Amino acid sequence: MTTVHGAYDVRIFHKEARALAARGFDVTLATTLDVRERRDGVTLLPLGHRDGPRWKRLGRDLRALAIMLARRDGVVHVHDPELLAVAAIAALGGARVIYDVHEFYRERIAASRWIPRCLRGSLAGLYGLIERLVLPHVAGVVVVSEAMLPSYVRALPRERVALVRNYPSIDPRAIDAARARPHPLGGRPYALHTGGAMRLRAFHDLVGAAERLRELGSPLAIVTLGPVRLEEYDDAAVLVRRARDAGVHTIGPVSYDETLAWLAHAEIGYLPLADTPNNRRGMPNKLFEYLLFGLPVVASRIGRVAEIVAAHDAGVLVPCDDGRAHGSALARLHDDRAERLHFADAARAAGASYSFDSECEALLRLYATIGAASA
Repeated sequence: MTTVHGAYDVRIFHKEARALAARGFDVTLATTLDVRERRDGVTLLPLGHRDGPRWKRLGRDLRALAIMLARRDGVVHVHDPELLAVAAIAALGGARVIYDVHEFYRERIAASRWIPRCLRGSLAGLYGLIERLVLPHVAGVVVVSEAMLPSYVRALPRERVALVRNYPSIDPRAIDAARARPHPLGGRPYALHTGGAMRLRAFHDLVGAAERLRELGSPLAIVTLGPVRLEEYDDAAVLVRRARDAGVHTIGPVSYDETLAWLAHAEIGYLPLADTPNNRRGMPNKLFEYLLFGLPVVASRIGRVAEIVAAHDAGVLVPCDDGRAHGSALARLHDDRAERLHFADAARAAGASYSFDSECEALLRLYATIGAASA
């Protein structure tokens, strides 16, 4: 269940829901759709589209609560911190609730510029309080990082906390099919960034990199896929104009199959990040997709991302808040084919070791534990 993420979110639908359905579970996903759908063995129930102002989430939350209470005989697996209070009501009503923690939410709230500075600390503390009040009533928790485990095993027994990392779940046949599709830019080389245009993803560095590429006369383009959310920038209009003038391809949200085609034809996987506590500790899905597709990586030198890239010698690390350095690194990899192929080979070798298949086993064990406990 999600009232915030897209209906076909990679982690929620393409990894967890489809994996559970493939293993014989009857899976229903209540999500941000306007009409009921069925795909890959999963029934999708409409909670209402996620576009529009934040207050519209209240209607989706109330519809989500009604579905939770109507399906108390099953497991209710929620994916949004916004649903914690609603899930607590369902849990007190007898539902077996799993809370899937996608990010270090307290750190993200504390660093969110759309929240007035004077309120960030208080709201981060409020989220922590809600967690402490609700967690004793949930059946289990799913986390995406080893660093999250200590916080949650204090609230629940270890067997009720599953570590399910964001590794790719992409069939080799899907990769072959993506490579067989037409080149999205008509053959022009490009560095690909997935995850959207926003401050958290250092869109300012991406724009600076594109300007540097243009200054160097490089034919390499920069493509960014995903939503455009620039409200945390005071100079958003200026940044948009700079991006346009520098030739950034801001594609917006695309389907999962289209994302695979962009990955299959990219020359470089680009991962700019803002220096925030959440980003320092996170392991974004896009990094492992880049590795799986054998893309040499240019990434901000920050936290776990930098550790993984360096450990596998899979690319170049660049400073945060230095778009010119990003652009120079991208141009260097494009120009130096031998170095690019070296990093590509290392990335491909590393990618084979990051698979969602092993992660899914932890999710299945959690479901079995919850089922056994309720029998």
